[in-house]
Amino acid sequence: MKPLLTFLLLVAACGILPSTQADVTLTVDPGAVNGVLLDVNGHRLAIYGWKSDDAANIDHVLLAHGRRDVVWRATPLIEAGAKAIAPNREQFALEQPAEFWKEFATGRFHDYGQQSTKILADTIPIDRWVNDGDVVEWQGFNFRALETPGYTHGSVSWVADIGGKKIAFTGDLIYGDGQILDLYSFQDAITDAQIRGYHGYGARLADLVASLQKITDEKPDQIIPARGPVIQDPQRAIERLTQRVQSLYRNYLSTNALHWYFKEDRMRLCGERVLGKGAEIQLMPYSHHEQTPAWVFEDVTSRLLISDTGNAFLLDCGYQRVIDDVKKLIEQGVIKKVEGIFVTHYHDDHADMVQAASEAFACPVYATSEYADLLARPEAYHLPAMTANPIKDIKILEDGHQMKWHEFQLTFYFYPGQAWYHGAVFVRKADQKPIFFIGDSFAPSGFDDYCVQNRNLLHEDSGYLLCLKKLRDIKEPFWLVNEHIPFVFSFTNEELDYLETRYRERIAIQRELFPFDDPNYGVDEQWAVFYPYGSTVAAGETMKIEMRITNHSSVEREFTVTPHVPTDWAISPPIDSIKLAPRQSGAVKFSLTVSATSGVGLVTADIKSDGMDFREWSEAVITVR
Repeated sequence: MKPLLTFLLLVAACGILPSTQADVTLTVDPGAVNGVLLDVNGHRLAIYGWKSDDAANIDHVLLAHGRRDVVWRATPLIEAGAKAIAPNREQFALEQPAEFWKEFATGRFHDYGQQSTKILADTIPIDRWVNDGDVVEWQGFNFRALETPGYTHGSVSWVADIGGKKIAFTGDLIYGDGQILDLYSFQDAITDAQIRGYHGYGARLADLVASLQKITDEKPDQIIPARGPVIQDPQRAIERLTQRVQSLYRNYLSTNALHWYFKEDRMRLCGERVLGKGAEIQLMPYSHHEQTPAWVFEDVTSRLLISDTGNAFLLDCGYQRVIDDVKKLIEQGVIKKVEGIFVTHYHDDHADMVQAASEAFACPVYATSEYADLLARPEAYHLPAMTANPIKDIKILEDGHQMKWHEFQLTFYFYPGQAWYHGAVFVRKADQKPIFFIGDSFAPSGFDDYCVQNRNLLHEDSGYLLCLKKLRDIKEPFWLVNEHIPFVFSFTNEELDYLETRYRERIAIQRELFPFDDPNYGVDEQWAVFYPYGSTVAAGETMKIEMRITNHSSVEREFTVTPHVPTDWAISPPIDSIKLAPRQSGAVKFSLTVSATSGVGLVTADIKSDGMDFREWSEAVITVR
């Protein structure tokens, strides 16, 4: 994030003021969140927040939304007596954080909503709630609230005439010359298309485009955002951002797996929300697909490999029905026993009943090293649609590990497609066309990348570019199996070229869309994440906790971590740093002692590096017994 220059406006005898002798000073204090102070003859109003060492004697503070990574800057002002004014549609986030965290401690499993967890740890008092068009009158100035959802559900922008200029204070609606901070904050349900949050890639980009148009209609002379530089040419910046997000969404539609699952009409409905009524929308035609061979038994989101010997090997197990059906096959003499289970990924519909199946069939469970710990310790992670059921005694396989199983040759892979924590297995059976079981990573219409929080990384050696390379490296005809699809399918070289070309185009768009030196920071919310994310500990207990950081940049970075804990808790050290080489990951380790009070506590952390400064960014949820 680039530092912004201080914007100072001194106006004397301004016609919009009640007194011709009035002195007006508007000052922007740049930082992780911009502080804005309007001083009129010693009366002071802040927007977003202000310097904590100068928090006294501020009448009001205007908030744009309720996320803790921005609201922290207003908190010292409110504690010093300033009256906070906030958007009515953000009321839950600001008034009921304790309720949220109490429910979230368990509700975060099987989560298909994918909403931001950057919720305050504690309530802050709000003096007034505003809706679209409401006006805050103060010292002869009128601050009009415009509902501008997008970055959050209930964001507002504030518009006021100050010193002969119309200024829009837009929160996180726009950054710099046509950018946004990230994509994952826009994940949401698309009700009209009957698509839940988990499948709603960029859903609130439609709100963003509409909100940007709302600001355009105001014709502001300047935009002062919550984060980033003062925008001196609002119309140009808005046009650039609108074009970029529409290009991004058009590209996404052209390769998305939901075309297979939800069909063309629903995809067009999604597209027109962002691109406009009647917009041209390109969808990848379905690739070739056929019925699954008889030696593969299909059951919900599981597959069972059946050997000529009568033995079987299970791929994933998300439902009791799968266990019951396999037991029936054993009773009917179709198979003798299950000799192993391979788990492709952590989603509940693939992993919920793996431990139960392992016990029912007395067989081992296999996974690759990249996600074995997640399967064994799901409480320690926060990811979409995840299982809450730990799997014991996982046999860890490295990428490329081969196993001879009866007449089959099994080759196991790390396969970060639909999710980063994801594997696949290439199955070769004599006299049969081999099958690559890829979990949920591709469909006949493209990529299963509709949930940004799954961590679809954009590097050459991780994410879908790596998955495409692994497909190209197989120099013989083969089938693909996505366990949600009751067919085998395949891609031609031309279709692989199309997918890769489109995906690289999308990466290029995202390089322009986010204000970082690498676009992965804009799609990977977990570039900085606490481990364990969730814990249950005894009152007064001391535990180890670490901040895991991925340096997505192409240069070495030093990251400084400053944790925050509830009153009466203790954490050591109070601040620490780590240097990471390009594309490397590491951890900053802390010792945390919880209080003797039971309940749910929140640990947050500031993360700072060159050009990056995020406050109360990551959290860990600690349940105290």
